Parts: sequence; structure tokens; C-alpha cells
Amino acid sequence: MLLALLIAGLVVVSVFSAVAVKAEEDTISDYDNVKAEQVINDINNTVSSGDVEGEVKYDQNYTTYRLTVYPQSVMIGNSVTATAETNNRRATNVTFVWVKMFKIKKIETVPVYSNDSWKIANSTYFPDELGQWFVFALFKCVTSGGCSCKCSCGWLFAMRWACFKVREIPQQIPDFPVVGTAGAMTTMLLGLGLFLNRKKQKPI
Repeated sequence: MLLALLIAGLVVVSVFSAVAVKAEEDTISDYDNVKAEQVINDINNTVSSGDVEGEVKYDQNYTTYRLTVYPQSVMIGNSVTATAETNNRRATNVTFVWVKMFKIKKIETVPVYSNDSWKIANSTYFPDELGQWFVFALFKCVTSGGCSCKCSCGWLFAMRWACFKVREIPQQIPDFPVVGTAGAMTTMLLGLGLFLNRKKQKPI
């Protein structure tokens, strides 16, 4: 039994790896400092561990990376927005990876914009499955964005992640009109009273 569960778990992880590589082949390639395979493995390990938030640094220069998700609990079909922030002046883009337990649902690369000393990027998604979701933010520099990090194709600085939950839409119980219900009850009681009154007056 234990062996069967272990094999099943390995199959699930393998399937996720295959899906991840296929889904990201156009958006995650080998950076100058990190191989795409390592990034995929880090995403897999995070989802498997269930850590609700955290960070992996691929570049050890002292900079701050933040990722917030709003709202953290949402009804299915409603929007969720992830906001990535960093004070790393070399960051030009953020790639957002939206994951629902072993399934990548959306990948979006967004150029950053400046707000004071921060570089910021946003991504919005409408989750279509219940349960716990992960969103990953890959902070990077790419040459097409005028990167100043002197790389040939791209440089990945860090990856942060956060979680949110998707819940069901609550069932609506129809409200009966108070006046209508009271009126119906009054009519019923009056009818019963008249019936009893007639029964009393009926000659024996």
C-alpha cells in the first residue's frame, strides 16, 4: 500500500514537471545565472511543501522583494491581483506564474514601472477552481527592456511566492416576503375560524 502511494506521488510530481516545462517553454528560458530547470524545480518543491509564502534568491546582492495578493480569500470566478515590488533598480520585468496544485493556469510577463524608489508590476487572474492557489513572481532583467546588468539574454534576481484561497459562491436562500407570508397565515386562520364557526351553528 505504501509503495503504491509513493509511486502515485512520483507520477503526480512528474506530470506537474512535464506540464510546467511545456507551459513555460516560451516564457522561462535559461538565464545567464540560472537554468530554467532549476526554476521549475523550485516551483515544484514549493507547491509540494505547501509553504504559503517565501523567497528564493538567485542573485545575492542586497535588495528587497515583495509580493502581495489581494484578496487572500475570494469566491470562484472573481478576480485576484498580485503585486510585485522591489527596490532593485536593475529589474525590468516580472513574470507571474499562477498555479493550482500541480497545474500552471497562467503565465504573464509584465514590465515594471517606477514609484519613488520601487519597481512595481501587477498581474490579475480569475481563478476557476476551488482550493489553495499559488502565485509566483520572478524578478528579472531582460535585454529587450534596456537591461543594464550586462547579460546576453537575461538575469533572474529572485522568486517570491504567496498563496490565496478560492471558495464556493454561497447558495442564496430565497427570502419570503414578510407581508405576503403574514397575509397568507391570516387568511388561513380566518378560513379555519369560519369553518369551525359554521360547524358549531349547524343544527343537530
